[in-house]
Amino acid sequence: MRHGEVRNLGPIAGTGARGGVPGIGAADLGEVVQLPGGSYVAVFGDSFGGDRVGTHPHYPSVAVPVTFDAAGHPHFGAPLTGPRGSPNPLFIPPRQARGMNTLPAGSVLVGGRTYMLVVGTEDLRARGGSWLVEVTDRPADGWKPVKGSWRPGSYADSGQSQISGYQAADGYVYIVADAFDRSRGVTLYRAHPDAFTDRSSWRPYVRGDHAAWGRPGRAPTVISPNSFGELSFREVDGCAVLAGFNVRSGPDGTVEVWVADRPTDIFSAGVRTVLMQQSDPAGPNFVAQNYGGYIVPGSTLGRMKIFASQWNTQADGHGVPVGAPYNTQLVLANVSRRRPL
Repeated sequence: MRHGEVRNLGPIAGTGARGGVPGIGAADLGEVVQLPGGSYVAVFGDSFGGDRVGTHPHYPSVAVPVTFDAAGHPHFGAPLTGPRGSPNPLFIPPRQARGMNTLPAGSVLVGGRTYMLVVGTEDLRARGGSWLVEVTDRPADGWKPVKGSWRPGSYADSGQSQISGYQAADGYVYIVADAFDRSRGVTLYRAHPDAFTDRSSWRPYVRGDHAAWGRPGRAPTVISPNSFGELSFREVDGCAVLAGFNVRSGPDGTVEVWVADRPTDIFSAGVRTVLMQQSDPAGPNFVAQNYGGYIVPGSTLGRMKIFASQWNTQADGHGVPVGAPYNTQLVLANVSRRRPL
């Protein structure tokens, strides 16, 4: 791929996907996480049996086994977890979120472990708070809350209900955060790996006269130029890489990737590549009502693989939501830099 080139290979799960996920015709997001044993699952949010939103059965969240062929294309197996009302949901909620939708809200790599943040939602707002779960080899048994990790939706000025991160070469865990309802900009935290699950121990990145890591509990500095939605933060080829949904880049938002030398420079000195835009139908990489943006394991800067999404929220002439397309698409991009920053 040429430097800066973007290729959208189309739907790989949900509406319009060839093959897709057995038994699921409409799929949301789809973050690929590695299980401790080495295999992979794709974790989708609200997903449905038919080819549109609102069909049955409804999976508030679902884990699906996934493998990749030599060309990097995903192949999905049957869901490992059940739909709403089944005895084997993916996320087992704490008491504060019982009866609510339990949706994935990002993952963090800590040594050889993977943790996911989960939110309890009503109308896509984190009214049931958020909590961590540890990814295990048995998603069919359900992933339970990590003790002491639940926080109300208002925690950290309502700006920590969606996260992503990784443990860097310096040993620290770097975490980006924003709000599940996309009402906040991105903030940055640093944690010791042994204390990561204690969210009150995270040290916020604070810019003032001198940028520094503040005391736990201090308000972090918003580092992004706009509000953001979905986030995926990883180290790739020695660089900090952030993929996600920029809410106010253009009138309707974009899925984009930022690359920088260090986590603290991701926006201030990062290089941006737009993967999906919805402002100009005649422009490159146009995908109406796009969102998401999750880095697929095995990506390189020269061949970045991103799962990004589309959801038609419009209604027909009778006011009934169309609900399609509702899918996950595979986007490839060369986000390598011509010269060091």
